[in-house]
Amino acid sequence: MDFDALFEEWKASCSFAAFIRDGIVDSNRYEKPHILFILRDMNCLQERDLCADLRRDGSGWKTWSNIGRWTKALLDGDLDYPRDMSPAKRVPQLARISVMNLKKEGGGSRTDGQALLAAVQTQRKMIYEEIRLCDPDIIVCCGLSSSGMTGNATLLKDHVLPVSTEWASFRSRGFERDWWYFFAEINGKQIPVISFCHPQVTNLAGCRGHDRLFAPLYRDMLYIRELFLQKHN
Repeated sequence: MDFDALFEEWKASCSFAAFIRDGIVDSNRYEKPHILFILRDMNCLQERDLCADLRRDGSGWKTWSNIGRWTKALLDGDLDYPRDMSPAKRVPQLARISVMNLKKEGGGSRTDGQALLAAVQTQRKMIYEEIRLCDPDIIVCCGLSSSGMTGNATLLKDHVLPVSTEWASFRSRGFERDWWYFFAEINGKQIPVISFCHPQVTNLAGCRGHDRLFAPLYRDMLYIRELFLQKHN
C-alpha cells in the first residue's frame, strides 16, 4: 500500500468534513535518518494537503519555524541556534522530514482531547500504516499530556505501536525536567519514540522567548541526536 491508497481507504472509512493529507513532505529530499514529527490535528476546516503547503511556503510561522529548527538540530547537529527561520530558511528544512497529524479531521485552534482519543482508538490501524510508510528512524511526538489531554507519545504507546520497552527518560539540558521515551518496532527496526513539547509552546517552566525557551529546546534536540541518532551519523 502507498500513501494514495491509504488515504483513499481512510477517507472512505470515515466521515471527514475536512481530511488533512500529510506524510513525507518531499520524497526526493527525505533524508536519512528519517525523522517523523507527530502532531495532534490541524487548525483547518477544509480539505488540505499539508505536505504541499510545507513544500511551497513552510505553512504557519510558529509551529513550522520550531520544527524547522528541530530538524536542523537532529539532522545537522549544528550547535548554533538558528534564530532566523523565515520561509526561505524553513522550507528547505521541512522538505527533509515527514509529518503526521494523529487526527486527520481538520478542526479549530484548540484540540478536543476526547475527539483525539476516539480518532486514535478507532483509526489506529491506518495511523500505524502511515507511520510504517514514513519508515522513521526516530519519532518525535509534539504534544505532552496536560489538562485532561493525553500526550501524543502515550496515545501511540497505548493504542497504536507494537511497543518493545517501557518508559525511560533523560534529563533536559535546559530545563528542570525529564523527557520521556520508549522504543517500538517498526519495519523490523527498534525506533525511539520521544515525548516532547508542542512547537507552539510559549511558556515552559516560566521560560519564554528565543533565548530562554526556544534556544534551550534546540539544545535538547541536539542531545536527542546525540542519544538516539549517533549510529546514523
